Amino acid sequence: MTEDQAQQDGVRRRSFVAGALGITAAAGAGGLLSGCSSSEAAVGASPDSLSAPAAELGAKKTGITYPPGYVGPVAREQRVIVTEPVTFSLVVPQNLTVGDWSKNAFTSWLQQRTGIRIEFRQVAGKGDDPETMTKVNAMMAAGDIPDAFLGITFTRSQLYLYGAQNLFVDLNPYLDKYAPNLRSAMKDYPDARKLMVSPDKSIYSFPDINDCYHCRASNGRTFLNTDWLRKVGLAMPTTTDEFREVLTAFKKAELGGRGKTIPFAGFKDAALDTYFMNAFLYNPGDPWLVVNDGKVEANYVKDEWREALKYLRGLYADGLLNKDVFTADQDQMNRYGNSPGAPVIGGARAFYWGSFLTIDQTDPNARWRQYETVPPLEGPNGTRYAAWDYLKVGLEVSTLVITRKCKRPDLLVRWADFQMDLEAVLRSYAGPDFRWSVKGDKGINGKQSVFGFDATWNSDATKGTTWDQYGVMYRSGDFRLAERVNPQKATFESPLYTQTRDELFPYKQPQELQFPPVTLEADQAAQDAEIGLNLKGEVTSSLAKFVTGKLDPSDDRQWRDYTDRIGKIGLRPYLDIQQAAYEIYQG
Repeated sequence: MTEDQAQQDGVRRRSFVAGALGITAAAGAGGLLSGCSSSEAAVGASPDSLSAPAAELGAKKTGITYPPGYVGPVAREQRVIVTEPVTFSLVVPQNLTVGDWSKNAFTSWLQQRTGIRIEFRQVAGKGDDPETMTKVNAMMAAGDIPDAFLGITFTRSQLYLYGAQNLFVDLNPYLDKYAPNLRSAMKDYPDARKLMVSPDKSIYSFPDINDCYHCRASNGRTFLNTDWLRKVGLAMPTTTDEFREVLTAFKKAELGGRGKTIPFAGFKDAALDTYFMNAFLYNPGDPWLVVNDGKVEANYVKDEWREALKYLRGLYADGLLNKDVFTADQDQMNRYGNSPGAPVIGGARAFYWGSFLTIDQTDPNARWRQYETVPPLEGPNGTRYAAWDYLKVGLEVSTLVITRKCKRPDLLVRWADFQMDLEAVLRSYAGPDFRWSVKGDKGINGKQSVFGFDATWNSDATKGTTWDQYGVMYRSGDFRLAERVNPQKATFESPLYTQTRDELFPYKQPQELQFPPVTLEADQAAQDAEIGLNLKGEVTSSLAKFVTGKLDPSDDRQWRDYTDRIGKIGLRPYLDIQQAAYEIYQG
């Protein structure tokens, strides 16, 4: 599974009690220095009081070829951070790929290179699931906190809440003095600092930058079988009418055979609205918020949303969508895509090919190669958007969070910044089995590549060697596209990039329409969570009912009843909360 799949399938990091803590010094073996002490736990160490000089970027390592204009992490000469060992305690999520964090190969490499030792406390569950966060919140409430959390996905509002309660360290002065790699990355990505800063102007986490190009449009990606298009004599559709014509032709030709043909398939984890609604209005998907001339609005009560529902209702009524489009799970979708014999689905709403069938990257005639990305459809009023995520996929704000228990935040910041070096990034997420490219090797985007892997980097062979994307990393767009492509063993990455660039990027919405990640005050966050959850339930259930015919989007009374329900749940106060947070974000 690649990092974009993680975002797509919702299985990995996504997204950015003050008082006596009862903290005791961490006892190190063999006379090691302790990273913390009870006497300084309440305040942390000020960078002004530290004798260590400011960290600076090392010289670039020789023998590594970068493409012209490359923007991203580079391999530099790195010095050990401490000569006398220092130990810190970190809470991390359990992970099968990482295995035992203390015995992991990247852990050993990082310790050897930095001199900093880590005592890991693993909590069950992924970094962003409710089970993990329940345990972490209980830990915080009890004062049983480590020096830092790594790979635990605190929301922006949680960071602000705990930071305001003096539990998390404001990293502003440390970043300025001890994070030269991050400072360089933030020059490459000027929006990064704005996304990191809390309403009190503090920064409570060391971030991870991951500019996944094709992830920016994955929430609305849709595929059609080009072999089927040739068989029915039609071109790739560009309008809603042409799309209906194509699906109708698929059904009439019965290309799946024996009554099994499904012109277009979807499943519950890949919302239909994020593709189809964008032919009627810009729709980024859940929570369906957009910015119109500085005003935060909700899509799902607009007339254009209703028109899109009518269109989808027509497709469903004509048998052009799978009957279980709102209830099918991933396994069922794979059964559709991997049906024995001939394909049975003409198209799919999916994040990438692996969302609906098996990807065989060694077979030039593999089924997945028949399906290509459909460009955004133009609706009856000329609307045509590919909902493009300018902000959310590029920055993970809570990768490393340093607590007030820590005596030496400066050293942990340097440790984190060390991981943004190119070689450290490659070892952290892919393992030690990489090779620098030579001049002439091509990357995913056809330009000079920088690195490559002789084996599949996310295979079973990498278990126990990587931190499986839970570490601090800097993966720019150029870095990701600079992975070497073997023409004899081409992966899906190159066509996914090319189809995103050619079919989706040209139709991205203006950035000012996107509602950005915002931070809420504590009372706002509680109200937002309750109202937002109820709104989401009403919107998703009503969408399914309108499309499947349990409700009629053409019926004025039924549409009015729906919008009334939305209003009673609390749309107005919900939008007021978002508007206030947006204005703070804008500064």
